[in-house]
Amino acid sequence: MGIVWTNPQELDLTFRMAQEEYDRASITFLQSVGERAVKLARINGNYTDQTANLRNSIGYIIVQANRVVYESFVGDNAPRHDPQGKANAAQARAFGLNYAKEVGATLRGNKTFLVLVAGMEYARHVEAKGYDVIQGSEDWVKANTQKLMDEFSRYLKYKGL
Repeated sequence: MGIVWTNPQELDLTFRMAQEEYDRASITFLQSVGERAVKLARINGNYTDQTANLRNSIGYIIVQANRVVYESFVGDNAPRHDPQGKANAAQARAFGLNYAKEVGATLRGNKTFLVLVAGMEYARHVEAKGYDVIQGSEDWVKANTQKLMDEFSRYLKYKGL
């Protein structure tokens, strides 16, 4: 099998288009992983969230080539003591997003990263007491890395990449 190549600009364009499609597929796939991980964290969190801030601060961003290309912080749980009040939800989401962006700013290279966080500053203290805030989701991702990579490979084949 051989390739006949006569136009370098055409070849460069073909490679750029393939890279752009791969980048789009990476974002789409990491969105599905992020949504699953956030759902696990919110459902499996075995702590009492009096203010709902901790669960509302859980979310993720996707960083690609040193810039945020997607963000998802949609917590809208109401505080236990005020079932009608959701004013703190927006603030908790903002804490989560800001923290995710801080972490994302430390990631370098022409790569795509999923950054999953619990944005409240006390999240690690809750986890240190033996409660699962986000660690269970991180463990799930780590335990399923090979399976997720295989799933991504199948996804790329399905997309024709």
